[in-house]
Amino acid sequence: MKKFIKSIALFTLTLSSFLSTAQTEKSLLWEITGKGLEKPSYVFGTIHMICKEDYIMTETIQNTLKNVDAYYAEINFGDTESTALLQQSMISKTPLSSRLDADKYTILKQLLKEQVDLDIAQFENLSDVAIVSMITFKSFPCTDFKMYEMEFLQAAMMQQKKLGGLETIEEQMVILSKSLGSNAAIEMLNDLKKDGFKTTKEMITLYKTQDIQGLYSYMKKSSYMTDDVYNEMLTKRNHNWVKNMPELMNNQSVFFAVGAAHLSGNDGVLKLLKDAGYNIKPINIQ
Repeated sequence: MKKFIKSIALFTLTLSSFLSTAQTEKSLLWEITGKGLEKPSYVFGTIHMICKEDYIMTETIQNTLKNVDAYYAEINFGDTESTALLQQSMISKTPLSSRLDADKYTILKQLLKEQVDLDIAQFENLSDVAIVSMITFKSFPCTDFKMYEMEFLQAAMMQQKKLGGLETIEEQMVILSKSLGSNAAIEMLNDLKKDGFKTTKEMITLYKTQDIQGLYSYMKKSSYMTDDVYNEMLTKRNHNWVKNMPELMNNQSVFFAVGAAHLSGNDGVLKLLKDAGYNIKPINIQ
């Protein structure tokens, strides 16, 4: 059971990694300069979970991380207390059968069995976020995964970089808990029933071609991504991060890794950094 919970925890951040708004230039890696910065910093748009065969890691990306002073992800996965809290947040004090009314429980039970071959009893003591995370995991047509944040973390630790997070795990879990409940789980399973792996495969193709605008156009249609969810998961967090980033970049070069969802749009990290007076330049990662 502990291994099962740990696996779910590692995939939690997948939920926010696909959305973005119109971006005319295609790139996952962006250089941040200007406004008195002594050294450039960088922001990389991740997809938090990806099949191993679709994983992109080039010398340019590796060298960029190698040449900075610090690595910051959305949360600090190098902090053992944070990872412990993340695992704890996957557990619910109220059993699933008590949280849902009988009709919704039956619908979820049937969809879990039919679409991802999982017994709802496995989720009885898990949080809604954990359930959505596991469904996301099952929506990929593979079992061998790579996680950008973890790959970067391992490299950064070997290189003895300073580690940090743009938000705490408590802050992130409050946001996800407010945004992703049992309704989202049912909607995602219905989408899987309708389209199979098609949606995930198309998203991966868009990501591999660094087509962030295409990702936005496609994923904005997602059944669970309401305006309120979008505002909570992306807009508010982007503004909070950009408030903190200047202080982090002032005396050191930082490699930021955040979901590609957060890069673009009028409230995206790139636009907000530009509005704050920084120069933002796409880097060719090939």
